[in-house]
Amino acid sequence: MSNSSHSSSLVGTRWVELGLALFTLVIGVVVMFGSVEQGIGWGDAGPEPGYFPFYIGLLLASASLANGVLTLIRWKPLSVSFVSRGEFRQVLSVFIPIALFVCAMPLTGIYLASAVFIAWFMWRDKTRAKPYGTWKIGAVSVGAVLASYLIFDLWFRVPLDAGPLGDLIGSVWRSLK
Repeated sequence: MSNSSHSSSLVGTRWVELGLALFTLVIGVVVMFGSVEQGIGWGDAGPEPGYFPFYIGLLLASASLANGVLTLIRWKPLSVSFVSRGEFRQVLSVFIPIALFVCAMPLTGIYLASAVFIAWFMWRDKTRAKPYGTWKIGAVSVGAVLASYLIFDLWFRVPLDAGPLGDLIGSVWRSLK
């Protein structure tokens, strides 16, 4: 491994492997403890409610423990970078807008949040030789939202959450009729 790639490494593979093994081990143990409270034996009517979940948790915990031991055994070969700082920035450049989109939906509804989300990614696309113009961004954003509304709300009669803003627009629209 070169010095420059090692210095730009955000986290090594061995730490991700060990962290995931510990995380799934904790999940397995929690499932087992929860199952014991429900009963893990065999009753008159068959298995008690915690019987199968207990053994699933035991299997998960055992496999996690084995993965943790294997990670420790292969510690030196796993010294390669799992993700570099640049790669992690690329992941965040997609994850953060998606998280904001999800957080905005209860407030703005899916239609407005989707329009802004689509417009953001089109505006942000700097890799194209000829970036999208403002009118194209608006047309695609509004067109996609309009198509979603027509398909789901009108055609399939499955209304998507319009949020408080959509409810307000809908009530104003109904009062004008």
